[in-house]
Amino acid sequence: MDQQTAGAPAPWRDRRFVVFATGNFVNNLGEASYKVGLPLFVYELTGSLTTMSLLAALAPFMLLLSPWLGAIVDRWGPRVFVVPGLLVQLAAAVALNLAVLAGHASTAVLFALGALVQLGGEMYRTGWIAGVATMFPRNAARSRAVLSSLFVTSNIVGPLLVAVGVGLVGYLGLLWFNAATFLAPIAVWLMGVHPPAKERGAGGAGPGRRPTLVRDILDGWHVMRAEKRVLYVQLTSLPLHFVSGVGVLSFMVWYLRDHWHMSASGVSTAQAVANVGALAGSVYIAARARTRPRIVLAGAAVVMTGALFAMALPSTWVFIVCMVAFFTMRSAMTAVTAMIVVKYLPPEVVGRAEGLFNLMSGLPILLAPLLIPLVQGTWGDVAVLLFLGAAAGLSLLCLVRFWPHWSDGDATHPAPATGDETPVG
Repeated sequence: MDQQTAGAPAPWRDRRFVVFATGNFVNNLGEASYKVGLPLFVYELTGSLTTMSLLAALAPFMLLLSPWLGAIVDRWGPRVFVVPGLLVQLAAAVALNLAVLAGHASTAVLFALGALVQLGGEMYRTGWIAGVATMFPRNAARSRAVLSSLFVTSNIVGPLLVAVGVGLVGYLGLLWFNAATFLAPIAVWLMGVHPPAKERGAGGAGPGRRPTLVRDILDGWHVMRAEKRVLYVQLTSLPLHFVSGVGVLSFMVWYLRDHWHMSASGVSTAQAVANVGALAGSVYIAARARTRPRIVLAGAAVVMTGALFAMALPSTWVFIVCMVAFFTMRSAMTAVTAMIVVKYLPPEVVGRAEGLFNLMSGLPILLAPLLIPLVQGTWGDVAVLLFLGAAAGLSLLCLVRFWPHWSDGDATHPAPATGDETPVG
């Protein structure tokens, strides 16, 4: 650990960070229960893997908007999306719950209101992620890693809430809980913990005509492409994003329910146990003073590929053990990819960087829930796992291709010193 890292206070020593992280955690807790509870609710309504998969595809579909949202944030500041995104989520979630309560929860209504919930969520995430560097400038990368760990923690607690709550308050009660959690980050904002206002003229084009958002996005891409450490990590992780997105999670929920005939509470508990491993993977990355991205990605590629193939074996326990290994390495992989964006890119392009990488990862994540029902309908349940395992193995080919050139060229536009110079690579 170097002197700058040792001199920077841990994020938890900052009261503002504790307040922000608490509100963010409560919001993520609702999202985690929604992410597990809604597919189970749709299964109870339809019993259809296709409907579950298409509904799951709404989240990655919104990632296609990320470059534009990121460019807007870099131009006008993170504040433009934080509260408006939360309000869009809250309004859509309340409307969805009222439709269910009134007995009008048709597939079309579920898709329309579910899309608005995801749109609001993407706006909120774009805003707060881009705001981390300005809210906590002394330890931005470490703060981002800690927030990732808290996100994983919420993914452990959320399924447990579903396991307990489905028998107490039902699916509708869980959906109301999700809607209520959107109020927590709004309360944090009202307490004064939010990104600072963007200075007039900051990030703009100066005198004369301002460039278009398309020009802003292209400029951001040139900065990112010049930073090989970030670019190679993102490209290598794309096959792993394909095999670990929400569509695959929905398939695993469906597989446990339909193939192994587990109860809804059993499925939620199994997901929570798997997420304990995910927490370990995320905390490991956040706690290390030196993390080598290609080593983490190599481990993730090997373990996730092997786990998917092993899940095809005729054993429920093997399946759950493999889920733990799978989500452990997935979490380590996503923590590294999130951390290095804040670490190695200048703050004025973080919004566009997140947006462009969300687009890159969102396309394979979106493709998965569209292909999985086709593979399952043609070749059966087990074939889906074999198909996903083969897809995950493509990341190993990327590692072989990029490994000799991994250290080519340091950051052309290094991020300014923040006091958190944690080596990453």
